[in-house]
Amino acid sequence: MFRWTYADPSWARIAALVPAVVICAEAGDEVANNILLESVQELASSVKAVVDRLGLCGQDGKSSFPLVMVGGVLTAHRGSWDIGKEVINCISKQFPGVIPIRPKVEPAVGAAWLAWNFIMKEYKELKNDEVNYERKM
Repeated sequence: MFRWTYADPSWARIAALVPAVVICAEAGDEVANNILLESVQELASSVKAVVDRLGLCGQDGKSSFPLVMVGGVLTAHRGSWDIGKEVINCISKQFPGVIPIRPKVEPAVGAAWLAWNFIMKEYKELKNDEVNYERKM
């Protein structure tokens, strides 16, 4: 397993093991269960670091902020294990204002939609400025 892991340590290759680890944990394997618990703690720690660094939760730590849950590990759940839900439970203990969002579209589609909205807003503002300029003339 050690050689397999370090031969290509890409996140996708490691994440592909999650369904097997979940199956083992649900079957009562304590090592698999601990792997999942530690993974939840690591994911939550990463989120907490970003939230703190960007000040998303306000100075009191209670301001609301969105947390978009994307990626196979966070969105997939099987049986009794829902890693995304566990991460949210862990984060909400420190940041009660967290608002989990599970998008209905792929991240690339959401990014394209946001870009389109931004462009259209800029376009409308330009048109509005143009009309206002013409009125002044």
